[in-house]
Amino acid sequence: MGALDGIKVLDFTHYIAGPHCSQILADHGAEVIKIEPLTGEPSRYANPMHKGSSIYFQAMNRNKRTLALDLKSKEGKKVIRKLIQTSDVLVTNYSVGVPERLGIGYEEVSKLNDKMIMTHITGFGLTGPMKDYGAFDGIIQAMSGVAHLTGEKDGQPLKTGLFIADHIAAFQGAIGVLLGLASRSRTGKGQLVDVGMYDSLVSMLAYNLSLASVFDKVPNRAGNRSTNVFATTFKSKDGYLYIAPLTENMWIDFCSVIGKPEYAEIYSTTNSRLKDYDYLESEVNKWTGARTTNEIIDLLRERKIACGKVNSINDLLEDEQLKERNMLLSLELEGDEIIVPGVVIKLSDDKDRKENPAPPIGYNTEEILKELGYSSIEIKDILKVAQH
Repeated sequence: MGALDGIKVLDFTHYIAGPHCSQILADHGAEVIKIEPLTGEPSRYANPMHKGSSIYFQAMNRNKRTLALDLKSKEGKKVIRKLIQTSDVLVTNYSVGVPERLGIGYEEVSKLNDKMIMTHITGFGLTGPMKDYGAFDGIIQAMSGVAHLTGEKDGQPLKTGLFIADHIAAFQGAIGVLLGLASRSRTGKGQLVDVGMYDSLVSMLAYNLSLASVFDKVPNRAGNRSTNVFATTFKSKDGYLYIAPLTENMWIDFCSVIGKPEYAEIYSTTNSRLKDYDYLESEVNKWTGARTTNEIIDLLRERKIACGKVNSINDLLEDEQLKERNMLLSLELEGDEIIVPGVVIKLSDDKDRKENPAPPIGYNTEEILKELGYSSIEIKDILKVAQH
């Protein structure tokens, strides 16, 4: 049993933000029907590809069913209207105005089903002077200030190595769905959930906005250094690791481990460490550079000093913690095994989960039409129209 068993979700999504949002719901038991054009959702053809199938697509679309329709055809629109009348949630990340042109704008959807929760993820949200502008992850990272804060102190701004704007918008979208469902349980009414990628990434800036507005201090790039405590990445004999001796006891023990017990008193406050950041980083690097990463981690963890290896992706594939937490999920693709990230939220009542790979285009079309009450002859006619 999943927490969202019995919830039916219509998925009009593509690429990352929308598909990952609905995948989160599917992972927890919702019946997610991915509604695609006859040629399939565009990311079915996105790299990396394996034997003609997209691993990119698989990473965002597990545990879903798929219905392939000509959304602009008379029959296609009729099928969609029936689905809307029998569903709980609609998720889309089409650009502003596209759902309306397809007949799935919130005004029309709510007339067909006033209990529907419609989550619409866009680059800049459904309001404001930029609402009609297109946006991709790198653009949002640049505009949000994230790229400005990422990179070496004297280097150029950098985006992160992952599509964080898309994924964080997906998380916010999933939360929006749950909030809408919680509200509906009290009021009996659905609502529109408006999520912008720009808003989502700006929400991560935390105290940085106040540094500029209250203290007139413009936050800037600091490489791997934390800017409010002494914590950063250090080089070992065979790699890198991050060390964060943040508490008073950690700092005292850390100074002892690296053979500099006097630093515990000389640099007893956070501000004193920040003031001599360059010097302390240089001294610690001398100590770490003479030892392997694992030697350092063993020494520090024995004293409960926070630290972690800078892992490569290959390292993660062998990580026992991730294996124990079922975060290295194996899916079958074209007769081979692929590994994708697993389900983050572990619910104690959610047992015996079975993960299903994303099906081929339109794989569930006939059975979904049958569930909507279409006869075998009507289904053949719809499929015949679709093929033409």
